[in-house]
Amino acid sequence: MSAARHRSIVYGWFRAQYGRPTPAQRASWPLIRAGRNVLIASPTGTGKTFAAFLSVLDRLVTEHGKGQLQSSIQCLYVSPLRALGYDLEKNLADPLSDIFPSGSPIRVELRTGDTSTAQRQRQFTKPPHILLTTPESLCVMLSQEKWLPLLATVRWLIIDEIHALADNKRGAHLSLSVERLAQLTGPVSPLQRIGLSATIAPLPEVARFLVGAEGQCEIVDVSTKKRLELRVHTPLRKNPYPQAGYTGQRLIRELGDLIKQHRTTLIFSNVRSGAEAVTYWLREQLPELADEIECHHGSLERDIRRDVEDRLKRGELRAVVCSTSLELGIDIGAIELVVMMSTPKGVSKALQRAGRAGHNIHSISRGVLMATNVSDLVEACATVLLARARHLETVRIPQVPLDVLAQQLVSMGCTREWPRREALALVRQAYPFCELAQEEFDDVLDYLAGGGRSLRQQYTDVFGKIELDDEVFRTRDGRVRRDFLQNIGVIPNVGSVRVRAKTRVLGTVEEMFIRSIRPGDVFMMSGRPVRLDKVTQMEAWVTPAPKAIPTVPRWNASKMALSNRVAQEIVAFRSELRERLEQISFPRETLAIAFRDPRGVALQKWIARRLDCGSANAEILWRMHLAQHLLSEIPTADFLLIEEFHESDAQSDRRGSETAVHYFFHSLIGRAANDTLARVVTYRLSQLRGGNAIATPHDYGFVLTVAASQCFQESELPRLLRLSAFESELEASLAQSELLKYHFRNAAQTGLMIYRNHFDRHKPVRKLAWSSEVIFNVLQQYEPEHVLLREARRDTMRSFLDTEGALNFLHEQAHRPLRLRRVDRVPPLSFSMYATKIKEALLVEDPYETMERLYHKWWNQIETAT
Repeated sequence: MSAARHRSIVYGWFRAQYGRPTPAQRASWPLIRAGRNVLIASPTGTGKTFAAFLSVLDRLVTEHGKGQLQSSIQCLYVSPLRALGYDLEKNLADPLSDIFPSGSPIRVELRTGDTSTAQRQRQFTKPPHILLTTPESLCVMLSQEKWLPLLATVRWLIIDEIHALADNKRGAHLSLSVERLAQLTGPVSPLQRIGLSATIAPLPEVARFLVGAEGQCEIVDVSTKKRLELRVHTPLRKNPYPQAGYTGQRLIRELGDLIKQHRTTLIFSNVRSGAEAVTYWLREQLPELADEIECHHGSLERDIRRDVEDRLKRGELRAVVCSTSLELGIDIGAIELVVMMSTPKGVSKALQRAGRAGHNIHSISRGVLMATNVSDLVEACATVLLARARHLETVRIPQVPLDVLAQQLVSMGCTREWPRREALALVRQAYPFCELAQEEFDDVLDYLAGGGRSLRQQYTDVFGKIELDDEVFRTRDGRVRRDFLQNIGVIPNVGSVRVRAKTRVLGTVEEMFIRSIRPGDVFMMSGRPVRLDKVTQMEAWVTPAPKAIPTVPRWNASKMALSNRVAQEIVAFRSELRERLEQISFPRETLAIAFRDPRGVALQKWIARRLDCGSANAEILWRMHLAQHLLSEIPTADFLLIEEFHESDAQSDRRGSETAVHYFFHSLIGRAANDTLARVVTYRLSQLRGGNAIATPHDYGFVLTVAASQCFQESELPRLLRLSAFESELEASLAQSELLKYHFRNAAQTGLMIYRNHFDRHKPVRKLAWSSEVIFNVLQQYEPEHVLLREARRDTMRSFLDTEGALNFLHEQAHRPLRLRRVDRVPPLSFSMYATKIKEALLVEDPYETMERLYHKWWNQIETAT
């Protein structure tokens, strides 16, 4: 029966409130009523919530009317954000209160880590029909035998924001919980799975993640039904960095103009420190709107975030500046414009962020990518072009994370004794674990039984989690189960210090940051300057400092990597432009003459059309690429360009001391892949020349900085970039690195070797670091193939680094030329890499001021080139 013909109280209520269903609702309702598993891919504001829930509510209301509604959990909603459950609880209350004015018989409740013990007990004795929860809270319930009969009655599982789960370990953890839930509900009334996602690809892969290795799933893709208007805005103009008034001031001024032109603007920064800084600068720029501009990110206290969200929903704010905290589908009301400061490094992320504007199917989602420097401009234009054409990146679902498996096996063993074969078969039903080998499964069980081969003899009582024999396993009683329930989940303790102003908690900052400043220093919190008074064990006490000039905290946020799809588009543009430039013989006497050559006008027009970036921006890009063409050459995918720059060439060293030599590798494959490549090249160079070279990765390549004695010739490049032994040499370069130790600490927390929580208290990160490093050193020496060391290496090489991307690049490069060019100044397309290298060494400097200072020095050198 079609949705239009279906008659019920619930659908009648919907028609009275909303009229016609959205495309997502119209396509989904018949499938859900027919009991099919469904993945709904639809932008924010297109009715996904009612697409998933209306058929469920209809069924429950109908059963109540017939006296058949059971007092048990019928529908489970899982969200990666607690705030999503909080919003949904209120959203579901509206139809139920309208349908049942005297009180709804259908109970909807929320269970998260914040739910009180009394509430949880009430949910157990009088279970809600619809339970809204998080992946971690679902695992907690699955780990307690008393909850299993209540979960066995679940008929519908709705997973929201699936795009935020599919590509990480939290999603892999949830996938195992879902298969365990499906086993509980049984084959007679199989669990119906409904997934809700914003922009993601490929959808068949995400569908398999939702339904498991052997499940069937219908895909409802209405992602193109929502109208989208995405454009590039830049304050660069004809002169990218004018001498009077640096770019950051102009950027904030123009951002302020956009805010004044729209009722409500949501502004994304890629890192939390950026969100804090932009909030501060906007309040300085727009004092009349200062009370209506707020900051929102994950390090702020939950009550502060909730207050910002509520004020946003009520229409009380003109602008909110956030990092990634508002990317997901929290109901935040009517946003008119989304501004992305700098590019979001990927097409899917740009579409997801832009979708926060125009929060209904009939409105246009308007998004602006604000390019903050000349290097950013091409990337922003490429992102917009790909977004308009819906050319998305491919999601990468983690494969067989062993630390996640270890935690879930302990959870399973808490409820009963498990035969090995049955447990393995269940685990393989989860899509991220469908290729789990028997040997890997046995290794994880062996680790859980006593900590591993090197620790078992003396430390079984310390590290042992399960009782194991040849056929079955079960989790130990008492302390092990108690500690386990406090440490469920995959989000590691990164060491945060609470920031307090008198009795109010403002939020948290990284422990390393707070240890690096002194009492009296001023930093930013919630976009407002505060002065540090004192630091106790894990708390920093501050007082407001409204007129003080702050030092913006770095937050130690990881840099977002450029997606391969955007990188390919940038390379395509460079190749096309190079081909056109080579057809024209520009004068090489001075660049100033070449810049004025009238033949460049046609090329500027072509750039403006190709990138849809306007004539002023096209002139900037033409000057930049012409300078690159005449000083060096424009790198393309047909060869690998390496530029050799001696600092003494640009600034003579009269003292005669040795100056650094920089090699700019133009490998446009994203930061993670370049980081991987750079580590191996650095390792190989140290083997070849001795000494320690320094590599600085960048999205567009990497800078290799060496002493004069370590310089190499073009004939030696194939040796540095050979494909053979790449992975083994990468492992050798990582063997004692802090990066590998960091990932081992995370794997040890997820895999329950060390606990981040003990007796309901967070362990300080320094204790976690000390404990994990001691164990790391023992395992490296005595058991290098330990389950958690293997997982740490895999996380390092496949998640933080991009070994696959680096290997693919080298495989393609093996059949293409290598070109080493000596340059006497930093060419334009190397400038962003060079600037990154310099900025990496800075403790505190505003990024816009840094880029301006470097730009003027760099461009003055270029314009005087002969």
